[in-house]
Amino acid sequence: MDTVVEREGNTVDEAVEAALEELGIDRKKAKIEVLEEKGKSFFGMRNSGKAKVRVSVIGGGTDRAVSLIQEIVNSLNIDGQVDLTEDDDDVIKVDISGSNLGLLIGKHGETLSAVQTIANVALKKAGVNKKLVVDVEDYRQRRTESVKEKATQAAERAVRTGRAVLLNPMNSFERRMVHLALQNNDKVYTASEGEEPRRQVKIIPRG
Repeated sequence: MDTVVEREGNTVDEAVEAALEELGIDRKKAKIEVLEEKGKSFFGMRNSGKAKVRVSVIGGGTDRAVSLIQEIVNSLNIDGQVDLTEDDDDVIKVDISGSNLGLLIGKHGETLSAVQTIANVALKKAGVNKKLVVDVEDYRQRRTESVKEKATQAAERAVRTGRAVLLNPMNSFERRMVHLALQNNDKVYTASEGEEPRRQVKIIPRG
């Protein structure tokens, strides 16, 4: 089912009613944007055409993204439950719980990142301008803590030996965690090198 439609009418109300009818919802569940209004003056020019509106289902894009993630989980024969854990002005957070979720996470979270990318594309197509973050039982948080710990230990080794330390290949999310973990360290600096998917972070002692 579409979650966003644009419709024209002789009046704004007529265009809105046409959009609501197609979506099968009432006004309480709709977000309405007036794109053009018949006869309204813009910079001294009057629009003599029809009124045009964009109507979207409140929460519709979110529901579509969650449903899509659930379909992916089911297609992998994984016993997992997809739940919306947070929905604020900028970020929609979805958590997947269940058993035997390693396949869904993949090596270094690569499969999980792919699922998140697909879901974000679906969300954008549904007209929802928010970022979707998909997690599996707080895997991202646990992985972030692990990566930061490795970064700190590598920085200490770089300072102790006076030599740069090259970390194992990481995805973009993990590389960013390393950069953030050490950005305020005045004894080392970081740089990424190599090509995907073998791109790595080098920790270099200052001076």
